[in-house]
Amino acid sequence: MRQKELTFYWLIVLLCMPIINRAEELPGKLEHYKLDNELTVILYEDPEATNVFGSVTVKAGSYHEPIQSTGLAHYLEHVLFKGTEELGTTNWEAEKVFYNQIISLFEEMRESEEPERKKEISKEINELSLKAGEYTINNEFSNLVQSIGGTGLNAGTGYDQTSYYNSFPSYNVERWLELYSARFQNPVFRGFQAELENVYEEKNMYADDPFSALMDELSAAVYGEEHPYGRSIIGYTDHLKNPSLKDVIDFYNTQYVPGNMALVLSGDIDIEAVKPLIEKSFGTWQTKEVPQDKVYQQKSFDGKVKKNVRMTPFPQAFWIYEGIKVGDEDEVALDLLCEILSNNNQTGVLDKYVLDGDIQYVNVGADTRKYGGSINISAVPTFDLNTYKFTSVNVIHKIIEKELNKMIDGNVSDWLLNAVKTNQINEYKLALESPQIIGLICSKAFVNNKSINEFLDYPEKVKSISKEDVIRVAKKYLGDDYLAFYSMEGSPAKGEVIKKPKLEPIVPATGKSSVFAQSFKNIPLNEVKSSFVDFQNDIKTSDLAPGVKLFYTPNKANDVFSMTIKFGAGSRDIPAIGLASSLMNSAGVMAQFEAHQIKKEFSSLGCVYRFYNDANYTYVILTGDENNLEDACRLLSKLYIIPELDEKQMSRLIGGTIGSRSIEKKDKDSQVEALRNYLLYGENSPMLERLSSDEIKAFTLSSLAAEFTKATQFETSVHFVGTTPFDELKSRLVSSLAFPSDLKKSTSPNVIPFSEHADKTIYFVHNKEASQSDIYLYIRSNDYQLKQEPYIEAFNQYFSGGFNGIVAQELRELRSFAYTANANYISLPIQSSPTALVGYIGTQSDNTKNALNEYLKLINDMPLKPERIDNIKNYLVQKSGSGKPSFRYLSQNIEQWQKRGYEEDPGLIYKPVYEEMSFDDIVAFYNENVKGLPISIAIVGNKNEVDIKSLSEFGKVKSIRMNQIFTD
Repeated sequence: MRQKELTFYWLIVLLCMPIINRAEELPGKLEHYKLDNELTVILYEDPEATNVFGSVTVKAGSYHEPIQSTGLAHYLEHVLFKGTEELGTTNWEAEKVFYNQIISLFEEMRESEEPERKKEISKEINELSLKAGEYTINNEFSNLVQSIGGTGLNAGTGYDQTSYYNSFPSYNVERWLELYSARFQNPVFRGFQAELENVYEEKNMYADDPFSALMDELSAAVYGEEHPYGRSIIGYTDHLKNPSLKDVIDFYNTQYVPGNMALVLSGDIDIEAVKPLIEKSFGTWQTKEVPQDKVYQQKSFDGKVKKNVRMTPFPQAFWIYEGIKVGDEDEVALDLLCEILSNNNQTGVLDKYVLDGDIQYVNVGADTRKYGGSINISAVPTFDLNTYKFTSVNVIHKIIEKELNKMIDGNVSDWLLNAVKTNQINEYKLALESPQIIGLICSKAFVNNKSINEFLDYPEKVKSISKEDVIRVAKKYLGDDYLAFYSMEGSPAKGEVIKKPKLEPIVPATGKSSVFAQSFKNIPLNEVKSSFVDFQNDIKTSDLAPGVKLFYTPNKANDVFSMTIKFGAGSRDIPAIGLASSLMNSAGVMAQFEAHQIKKEFSSLGCVYRFYNDANYTYVILTGDENNLEDACRLLSKLYIIPELDEKQMSRLIGGTIGSRSIEKKDKDSQVEALRNYLLYGENSPMLERLSSDEIKAFTLSSLAAEFTKATQFETSVHFVGTTPFDELKSRLVSSLAFPSDLKKSTSPNVIPFSEHADKTIYFVHNKEASQSDIYLYIRSNDYQLKQEPYIEAFNQYFSGGFNGIVAQELRELRSFAYTANANYISLPIQSSPTALVGYIGTQSDNTKNALNEYLKLINDMPLKPERIDNIKNYLVQKSGSGKPSFRYLSQNIEQWQKRGYEEDPGLIYKPVYEEMSFDDIVAFYNENVKGLPISIAIVGNKNEVDIKSLSEFGKVKSIRMNQIFTD
């Protein structure tokens, strides 16, 4: 499974930080210790949290696999959802007979060199799996997670670790502990053959992504194929085709031992109350020998090593230097060096060339791992509108070489170093607002053998770094030994597509539960707590000016303020606002500051800003030191009222837009997105309604600036999170924030209505490089009413609810058609607008017809499993009372709810509805809103691999040209 904005950037920043005891930095209480069996326990008690993030992490990833059997860690991650000798089975003793035979047959098949014999053995395994399946209870583990209100159930395999996790309400902590401790005791890797097919689909999915292939090639060039970091985590194709279940079991028995594992609970817990529960559950694990890691030598570069490939739809360049391991004494200084070169606030020395229009994109980062690391500089050249070609990467190389030499020679600006340090500390504080991120940081510390207390001292470490430290690490690491890796326009060589054997689907036992599941229900609950949003008391509101409304949320966590200005118009009202917003991020202030100068001014105030938009709104985000709020607001007001725009920067922006359009018609992901939009919105698709290339090229600086000004002339909301008392804040903002007068009334949210298509139509886009078919199914349904919401939630949980939904169970678990199969009944945020059911499956080309056929059966005649209603009700009831938004986004959630017609927390309204809901309600919703309605289908695939003629039994197949889904 993939480990899928605070958010991804902050997570990456924090996970790359060295782990260092300053518990006063945390709003909660952190404690870590070991059980007698050597299991590490890490507990973080956050008084403000409304649920708990729980995980089990193992110091075992693809790094630890034998070279002759790669992919084991990832296989294991998949099958550890399948249960144990007590969980997921009605009769283990009877099932075990077939299970042991299956293990032996996998060994025989692996050793055989005769293709026909391999097919025979595969068939024998399938037959035994069918017999074992008579005792199997599919997805019992995930069903039990759902029954305790668990959300975000997932797992992820890395090079150095594998983690299993989800969030849940605090009153279910004892049940969660019992379930997760049982999960890793005597696991049974049932359904291994079927799960292999899902891994094959995952591998084939990556085969359609040129950037995935590029990263594999780059990793091999950096570390060498003999080093585990130099190969793909998912494993080599030959090994995937010849798996050994015995090797998976041996890997588990060797690596998954208490001394190599950590339990992490972070959020709404009582540490002293939870300790005996942990001892009762995880304390029963037996002590075992902890494996010793083999240490591999990282590849070194001797001088400049150059490698050229043609793998991507546009040119990309990488300059890679040998880096450091996690915990190295230079880690913090090296992180700051990378931020000085380039950062998200565009104040870095290389960012200036982006702002000036000389480079399209640049990024610098230190990739520190347990047993190695690298320093990575990547860049994309600009697109020349005169030649309709990308400029040379050699130009970028000269720029980078010049700036690195200047830094090595000691040319580091004091203001930039201080700005970067301030921003890193603020990012750190913001990340500590999330119990989940704290949990992930603690897991990373454990994996890298670092003290959990270490990361608490990160701000002091940052403050201690001097200019001399930065220059020293620049000289030490950014020398003449590096890899220059250039990818020119082209496509990666197609690797072997793993063909899946034709197998009979395993039909599990239905309507039954294991002995474990029956006893699980009897585990006592803690006191049930619900946390709902109080519209009147959790936030405060007032008018700042006519048409400008202030929303205020107090910040009890730290001294970092955040302010979101939300203008009431987006791309639906102003088609050019996307270009204008992007250009505003590179704007200066008329007659006062150039772009890089205003970035410096904001940095000196300890603040950062960002402009962006969506279909309905245009946003300006300001974050930083609240002591400088008024100065920052005055500067921000100048920026969006009298921006200074640059001709070269506009050329870079327009060139980048035109350049991306020049490749999107050949890029599969772009084709999939465009065809999906066409399926849902028809001629109103955003890819068709967007400005044409000629319209874009016709813009002048003044006309594009005027497009942004249009957005500022609509009703506006200001969402502020900080420590300043409300009345004082209002006075400070009134005196420092400027807004136009006579603001227009906003019509947002202004949604695109779902389209209607002729019945039984299949829209097909041919992509000759596709290994998989991406299939969308679409039903335009009835008009939305607010009172439908709880039934939409319940239907989505039943039909498409993650691991437990009908779609995933029937298409992924039972028939192994796809790595990804999902569905969602969508309502637009306006009452009386149409709703829609949208389904998706990505499947191997030669499985297209079968996968589509089975999916259509599910929609046309939904399987009825009334025994699932209790789980669904429990989940929805518990979710409604434990899903309070983070204080950073609380007021924005309240505003959205109010626009939809709510006067109080929807969870408070719908909880009693969920409590009284029956399975008949779900069936009634399906019959009224899904069953019998016309189904339209869209497919991006390879017509040379897909039997197009056979698809005609599902509807008329229409070949779609690129100009039907893209506006040039």
